[in-house]
Amino acid sequence: MKNLVGLLMVCMLLPAGAFAEEPVIPLEKITDPDMAHALFVKAMNEKNIDQLCAMYTDDAVMVLRDGKLEVSGPSRIRRVFSIMVDMVESLDIETVYQVEAENTVLFRSKYRSVYVTPDGEREEVVSSGVEVLEKQEDGTWLFTIDHQNGGANVL
Repeated sequence: MKNLVGLLMVCMLLPAGAFAEEPVIPLEKITDPDMAHALFVKAMNEKNIDQLCAMYTDDAVMVLRDGKLEVSGPSRIRRVFSIMVDMVESLDIETVYQVEAENTVLFRSKYRSVYVTPDGEREEVVSSGVEVLEKQEDGTWLFTIDHQNGGANVL
């Protein structure tokens, strides 16, 4: 009982927020397709995995750079982003064009990323992607298809 009273006394001396969890930062929503690439770049450069994942539908498909691997579903896409934010030092995306048809937008992007390889070397990748966003019932937009190398010229 003495130990419990002592612990309570110590707790009373601690600042009010000492046991509080970190505040939850609200996730930004894509309210206009024009902001999609900028929000993606911001989230990637800030290494904000929650924000990145929140920009994709639950059934979104991501095609990785080599074009041979498709991942789908929240847990797999989260895993991809977990790996990417550990490797990518910086990312820039330019919207080459976008075509909107009712509730769907097709993007072609050009991106430049600097990343660190597993052996610690810095490398740069410049390529072109293709992305599709769909308008949701609440008026926001989410990525449904993300092909990281889909806009590159392939023979």
